[in-house]
Amino acid sequence: MTRVDEDTLAAWIAAVAPEVSAASTGPSSVRALVAILEVDHPDGAARFAALAARIAPSDALAHQKDPEVRWLARLAARVHLADSRVWRDVNWRPAPMSVPESSDIADEVLAAVVGRDRLRPQYDAIVIGSGAGGSVAAQEYAEAGLNVLVVERGGVPPTHELARDHLRNPRAEAGLDALTGPPSPGNPRVLADGTVVSAADPRWGSNAMTLGGGTRVYGGQAWRFAPEDFLMASTYGVPDGSALADWPVTYQDMERYYAHAEFEWGVSGAPGDPATEGARSSPFPLPPMPRTHGAHRLKEGADALGWETLPVPLLVNSEPYRGRAACVRCSQCVGFACPVGAKAGAQNTTLRRAARTGRLTIVCAAQAVHLTADRTGRVTGVVLRGADGSDRWEEAVDAEQIVLAAGAVETARLLLASRHPGEPAGVGNNFDQVGRHLQAHVYAGALGIFADQVEDGTGPGPEIATNDFRHGNPDLVGGGMLANEFVPTPGSALGYLQDAGLLPHAGDGMIAGLRELAPRMQRVVGPVQEVTTAEARVTLDSRVTDHAGMPVARLAGEVHAEDLRAQRFLTERAEEWLRSAGATTVVPMAMRAPGDGPSVGQHQAGTCRMGTDPATSVLDPWGRVWGHTNVRVVDASAHVTNGGVNPVLTVIANAYRIMDAAVGVGESDDAYAE
Repeated sequence: MTRVDEDTLAAWIAAVAPEVSAASTGPSSVRALVAILEVDHPDGAARFAALAARIAPSDALAHQKDPEVRWLARLAARVHLADSRVWRDVNWRPAPMSVPESSDIADEVLAAVVGRDRLRPQYDAIVIGSGAGGSVAAQEYAEAGLNVLVVERGGVPPTHELARDHLRNPRAEAGLDALTGPPSPGNPRVLADGTVVSAADPRWGSNAMTLGGGTRVYGGQAWRFAPEDFLMASTYGVPDGSALADWPVTYQDMERYYAHAEFEWGVSGAPGDPATEGARSSPFPLPPMPRTHGAHRLKEGADALGWETLPVPLLVNSEPYRGRAACVRCSQCVGFACPVGAKAGAQNTTLRRAARTGRLTIVCAAQAVHLTADRTGRVTGVVLRGADGSDRWEEAVDAEQIVLAAGAVETARLLLASRHPGEPAGVGNNFDQVGRHLQAHVYAGALGIFADQVEDGTGPGPEIATNDFRHGNPDLVGGGMLANEFVPTPGSALGYLQDAGLLPHAGDGMIAGLRELAPRMQRVVGPVQEVTTAEARVTLDSRVTDHAGMPVARLAGEVHAEDLRAQRFLTERAEEWLRSAGATTVVPMAMRAPGDGPSVGQHQAGTCRMGTDPATSVLDPWGRVWGHTNVRVVDASAHVTNGGVNPVLTVIANAYRIMDAAVGVGESDDAYAE
C-alpha cells in the first residue's frame, strides 16, 4: 500500500486550503486525510504521490486549474467540513438538539436477517434486491402465505453511521466509497471505450446496495407520473434515433396502485392541477411539509410569473403515521438515514410487514451470480456467492417464483449472465433486448444568491415545485418538474458554489465564502424526461470480472439530443424563477456535453422494459420475462420511459400492480387477461 507522508500532506493543505490548515482542527484534518487517502479513497495515496512528484506545494496556487490540485483542495475542505466541531463556524446545525436518535430499521426486519449457515435449499419465492420494488414483492408474497427469501448484496450499516457521515454518504461526492456500498475493490464496471471505473466514480452509476436499498437514504420525492408519461410515443411521435414507446399500461391503470402505495408507505403532500398530474381517487394520507423561508420566496416569484406551484410530495411523515415518528426537520436528509425513522423506506414499511408474517428470510452480503434452469429452460432458482471473512462460499437455492429488483444495471446483468442452452445470450434475451434502453435522468437547474438569508437549514428542503413544464413545451419532447433542492450540508454547499464559479477551488476564501454565501443560496433543479435509445445499454464485459467471478457490466451509448434540448429549456426556466424570486446572482447548471456516455445513477431505468411484443421488450405487461411465467422484474428496469419526475413512487406502484396479478388472482393465463 502506498503511504502518505503527513508532513508533505500538511504542506500541501497549507498551500491549497490555508483556512483548513489554520483552523484549530487543522492537525486532525491532516491526520484524517492521511487515513482517507491510504485506506478509503480508491488510488488516493497514489494520486497524491503523483501530484506531489509533479508540483511543489509552493507552486500549487500557480496551478489552481490543474484537476489534481483542485481534487486535493476540495477533498481537504470536505474533510474539514465533515468535522462537527466546525459546523457552528459555518452557521450550520444538523438537527434540533433535543431529538433522540433511534434505528430506522424495524426490529422485525433485523430479526429476519440470517447468515449463510441458516439458508434453506428451497423457498417458495426468491426476491433479488430489498429496495422499493423488491420489498413490495416480499410483502405481497409473504402475506399471501409464501415463504420468501430476500437476497441483498449490501450489508446493514447502523443508523447512527448512515445518519451522520458527511464523507461516505451516497450524495457526498467526495470520491469515497459510500457506506451503502458497494466497495470499490472487486466491483468495477467498464465504459464503452474500455475504461475501467470504480464504484466511487460517478460514471459507475451507483445506486444504494444495502438493506432497504436506496429507500434508506433517498430524499423520498414521491411524484406520480403524468398521463402523458405513459403515452410518450403517442403524444410526441418517435424522434429520429430514438426508441421511444408507450407503456403497455395507462395512468388510469396505475392510479389505484399509486393511491395504495401512498397509503402503505405514507406520503405527505397536496394535489396540484389534475391537468398536469392526472386525476386522483383519494387524498394524500399526510398533509404537506410546512414551507421554509426559501420556499415562500420562490412562491412569490412563481406567482409573479403566473406559474402554478404545489408542495413537493415526500415519503416523509409530516405528522406521526402508522407507528413511525414525524419529521424533526433536520438538515441531514437526502443521502442519510433518518435518525427518527420518519422517512418511509423498505426497511420500516414493506419489509416490516413481510417479516411480521413469520415467512420472511433475508440474507445480506450475498450476490446473485446467475439464475438456474432445468432441461426445459424453466428458471428454478439462483446461485448465490459471498464471503465470510476470507472464506468464500457458494450456495444454490431453488424457488418456484423468482423476482428481480436489483436496479436497472444489475438486474440486466444478472439476466445476461444466466445462460443456458435454450437462451444462450441470457434469460429473456433471445431478441437482444435485455440491457437496452438504459436511461435515468439528465438534470436541469440553476443556483441563485439572494441579498438576504433564504436558507435556514430546515429540512427536508424541497417544499415547492412547478409542474407547468412537464409537457406541452413548444418544440420539445416532454420536459420535467422543477423544485427547490434538499437542504445542503456544508460540504455539498461548498461544491455547489464552487461548481457555479462563486467560490475558489483552492486557496483562501473557500470557507469564509461558504459562511457568507450558503445562507443566501437557493437551488432550483429538476429531472428531464429522457428520450430512450436502443444503443444506450448494459452488456457483459468479456475481459473483466468482479470479486465473485461474475462478468461486470459494460455501459455504452449516449443520451438523445432531445434530452439536451430539454435540459437547456428547463435550466432557463429555473433561472427565470430564481430571478423572479429576487436572486441577485443566478448561475445556470452546467449543460451535459455530447460524449458523456449514457445516463445512469440512482434513477436508472429501462433495461428490461415492458411491452406487448417480445421482439422489442423484455417483459410482458405484467412484469414477467417473456417465456418465463415465474420470473418477474419489479424495479425501474421495467419502465418504458422514466417520467420528468423522481420515479420511486412509480416503482412502488408498478410493483404492487405486478404483484396483484401474481398473487391476487392466481397464476393462470386468464388471470393476466386484459
